Amino acid sequence: MHYRLFFPLVLLLVSFPAGVLAQLPFVEAAIPVRDGKTLQADIYHNGGRMAKPVILVQTPYNKALYRVTLSLPTNRTFPLDTARYHYVFVDWRGFYASSDAAAAGYDRGLDGYDIVEWIAAQDWSDGKIGTYGGSALGAIQFQTARHHPPHLVCAMPMIIDYRTEYSDYYYGGVLRREHVETMEKLGFVTVSFITSRPVENAVWDIVRQGSDYPDEIAVPLLMVSGWYDHYPSEILRAFTDLRQRSDPSVRDKHKLIMGPWLHDGVDREKQGELVYPGTESIAREAALQFFDYHLHGAKNGWPLRPVLRYYQMGDNSWEETEQWDDASAAEQAWYLHADGSLSTGLPAASDPARSFRFDPRDPSPSHGGARFNPFDSSVDPGPRDIRTLVENRDDVLLYTSAELEEDVRVRGAMFVDLHVQSDRRDTDFSVRLCDVYPDGRSVILTDGILRARFREGTDREVLLEEGIPAALRIPLQDIAHTFLKGHRIRLVVGSADYPRFDINLNNGGAMYETGDTLVAENSVLHAPGSVSRLVLRTARPLRADAPPAAHSAGILSAYPQPYAPVTGPLRITCTADREVADILVVDILGRVRARLAVPEGAGPRTLTWNGTGSGGVRLPAGLYRLIYHGDGGTDVHDVLMLQSR
Repeated sequence: MHYRLFFPLVLLLVSFPAGVLAQLPFVEAAIPVRDGKTLQADIYHNGGRMAKPVILVQTPYNKALYRVTLSLPTNRTFPLDTARYHYVFVDWRGFYASSDAAAAGYDRGLDGYDIVEWIAAQDWSDGKIGTYGGSALGAIQFQTARHHPPHLVCAMPMIIDYRTEYSDYYYGGVLRREHVETMEKLGFVTVSFITSRPVENAVWDIVRQGSDYPDEIAVPLLMVSGWYDHYPSEILRAFTDLRQRSDPSVRDKHKLIMGPWLHDGVDREKQGELVYPGTESIAREAALQFFDYHLHGAKNGWPLRPVLRYYQMGDNSWEETEQWDDASAAEQAWYLHADGSLSTGLPAASDPARSFRFDPRDPSPSHGGARFNPFDSSVDPGPRDIRTLVENRDDVLLYTSAELEEDVRVRGAMFVDLHVQSDRRDTDFSVRLCDVYPDGRSVILTDGILRARFREGTDREVLLEEGIPAALRIPLQDIAHTFLKGHRIRLVVGSADYPRFDINLNNGGAMYETGDTLVAENSVLHAPGSVSRLVLRTARPLRADAPPAAHSAGILSAYPQPYAPVTGPLRITCTADREVADILVVDILGRVRARLAVPEGAGPRTLTWNGTGSGGVRLPAGLYRLIYHGDGGTDVHDVLMLQSR
């Protein structure tokens, strides 16, 4: 069993000497499980043992780290509310404090069941338990829910899909080298074990079928992922499966949030070299509302929240839909031309091939995109300008559109059809999709690769015939992005993307074994009958009465949400269409209870509210509306204020 990765921010601790940071009060506990062993836990009671709902986190990354990170001022992502919840952090069996409980091949979902039921029996628990965590911490939530512990009420698995399959380790038949090597360093799997199974055969079918269990999920889920995460397409597929195949009692209760985030960047506005306004603390706010509704029975409007909320990059706006397939309208083909252009017009009959040399000893480097390697601080993932490190090399071909005369809104899966030829029996073809800004920056959005021997499917190997044209289809991950007017679309074609993906030795021999490397002369064809194209899934136009937030005045975000004044101020980020603007705080009866001045300046601005009304008296708990008034109209944002304790 493999687990995708959610690595704790250990580096945050380096700057703080031991003993400097205050810790939340906790007690240690040994939790017995059915095989007679015990798992070690930290329980956060907030200094009291009053019966409350409990949020459970099961981790392979050392529960002791949370003793400090939960208290850090930078902790804006974990849904911490010790006034309303107790928290239990448990080390997985075989890891850290639970090392003595190691048992090869044991189903950790059974541990999850036993932990949930042990918690429910404690006098400080009211018997309602929710689970939380991302990646490996999310995978174990699916495994726990599968066993139906009676006191598990809801779960929030992030940046993870419940299903394990070949494509988790291989992309188009090419080893996801950086990812698998990272997993090996974390103790989840070995590279040699994965590379001994390079073809998608019956073994992989068994693995996939054994982990395909949405029909066994009977609790409501809140899922979260990002467009720069490892597998956005698989998250969307998993969510669709859960909405269609999970227990009928919860099918309409699952929700998904897709932001512009990296695997380890959920709830941060800055990703790579870009800032996406209105994306900070989104998952955290949703988590608290989700848990309050299911564990406290709060009438906070959670069922009215969108089924699927996603961030349209480029427009920098949050959109919503009932199901992902409804978000896109039609395919749009952009053809590759011999002059390096990319257009919706077909190539001419005279368009010749373009060629490049691929030397496995000097592969095109990975830069930006969905990379994740917590062991290498030089790795720069996310949206980044790849001109210098990638596009200036002579082993890639660039295909670039003219400046766009109108926005091109892409939502959904994409693919690249290449007609190619090579002087080798096997080689790879890689593609990177970029948004070229008016200032020349070429910012990577997503990438893909295909090993030529797998062009007819990853379940069979069919070597090339030297010099004979072949057709390849390289799928790209789902995305929601708008190429704005004045920008250009660029496709970068090469034969490597290392170390994100493995390097083909070009010798046509056995894969992942030592052998001679050969230089390949690879070509992309363009003429009719062998056209190469990028196929985008384009979205329906935005409503005329709902312009993107990045281009209008209004409220971008308010966090934390739900909000309790005792925990600190509410931070409101907005844009304004005039120098002097304000935001009204209005209660459910329509009464103006406070007036907040928007700071002067350009671009997004942040102001705070401490929960008091115009007379300086703290307002009672309830639902309030933040109303921005400006020359361009009115913008409304709801906030839920909790009772202070």
